[in-house]
Amino acid sequence: MLELDVLLNRFIDACYTDLDSAQQDDFDNLLEQSDVDLYAWFTGRGASPDSHIQALVQKIRQVTD
Repeated sequence: MLELDVLLNRFIDACYTDLDSAQQDDFDNLLEQSDVDLYAWFTGRGASPDSHIQALVQKIRQVTD
């Protein structure tokens, strides 16, 4: 989904290198999720059942707003 690609690429450019190794692993796990789930999480219409991934979603939303 193009919207997700734009959002995630902005985050990668701005912050990925600042993440610790656990957060980078969480980001890798985030990328394995379905576009439908990601879209729901990033639009606030749902939340990841994994608290680490949900925290990363919140961080990405803050950085890319």
